[in-house]
Amino acid sequence: MINKRITARHSARMCLALLLCCIICGGMVQAYELAITTPTQLQRGMPLVVNGTSNIPPGNTVDIVLSRTGHVTEEIAREPVTLQTNQVFTVIFDTADLTKGIYKVEVPPISSYAYLGNSVTLRVVEIIDRSNEVTFRTPKTQEMDGTLAVEGIINSLRGSGVQIEVIGPGDRVVSGSAYVPVKTDGSFTLNVPITEAGLYRISFTDGKGYIGTFKVTVTEKPEPVSTTLEVTPANRIVSESAPASRDSPATFAIHTGTEPARVFTSSGFDWVLEYRDATGEIVRVNEKGSLGNEEVTLNGTGGVILVTVYPSSYSVDETVLLSAEGADRIEIATPVTTATTAAGTTAGKSPLPLIVVVIAVIAAAALLIIRRYW
Repeated sequence: MINKRITARHSARMCLALLLCCIICGGMVQAYELAITTPTQLQRGMPLVVNGTSNIPPGNTVDIVLSRTGHVTEEIAREPVTLQTNQVFTVIFDTADLTKGIYKVEVPPISSYAYLGNSVTLRVVEIIDRSNEVTFRTPKTQEMDGTLAVEGIINSLRGSGVQIEVIGPGDRVVSGSAYVPVKTDGSFTLNVPITEAGLYRISFTDGKGYIGTFKVTVTEKPEPVSTTLEVTPANRIVSESAPASRDSPATFAIHTGTEPARVFTSSGFDWVLEYRDATGEIVRVNEKGSLGNEEVTLNGTGGVILVTVYPSSYSVDETVLLSAEGADRIEIATPVTTATTAAGTTAGKSPLPLIVVVIAVIAAAALLIIRRYW
């Protein structure tokens, strides 16, 4: 009897100890509820909104994690949430860069808190992609001209319509969700007035829901650049003409400057050019015949150079035109003209006039007659 009493007392003490342990442990790890909700299917590009409720004491922080499922789980994004007194929270994930597939949103456990059995800390979301239903023909980069041109093809909406919304820089709505007609060939066009350059997002929606979003960058129109072309003025060409034959060549005085002068004759006859070089030697030029212009380049001496021109044939007695490019001026040489060059060169002398020869012959004959008879 006494043993039974001792055993009962011992059992009661153990139960009391276990109860105290449970109370102590319950104070260390408390059980709370946390539940999240997400759509089960979502079009790529649409925001993934995660709503949640929890009675965990406010001020605590939990992580909301988005991962891609597969052979290996890949964490895509993690958003921390500080719980508030209203016991609700919202997290939004961007899906524009996600590929179609199966994803999961979950809330990892936090220390010192356990979730009750009716908590929902994991949701599975399927990301679908309908953007390939739109053949987007709008240039991805456009120059600012006051209009954003949007065009493309949606074969699944032939003869119907599609909602197009345009969001501009600063998330400003440029064009609301207006229906744009789709032609029977599936094509559509829309010109949206714009006032600034920047990134524009163009979203498409039909009766089934969101289709996709495309981005277009509008750049500032470059300011016209005034280009100043440096045009080197062509050397002035001066000319002079004079009759020329083998018996009576034409002599021209060319007044040179500091630059070389290109001297050339007229064509049509076989002309010969003669002048003295810096050493005083006579240079004769006759290469082109009657088909071209005889030509020579004279060094600019700042003085006068004499150039003599006569035909190659004795039967020619014509007017020759002598031109000089880069010379100051050209004129017909006179008997008193002196050609001054760096070497002091002058042109060759013309043959003596015929009258002088005749007078000399007569004088010689008269002198012989006088000596003979006197």
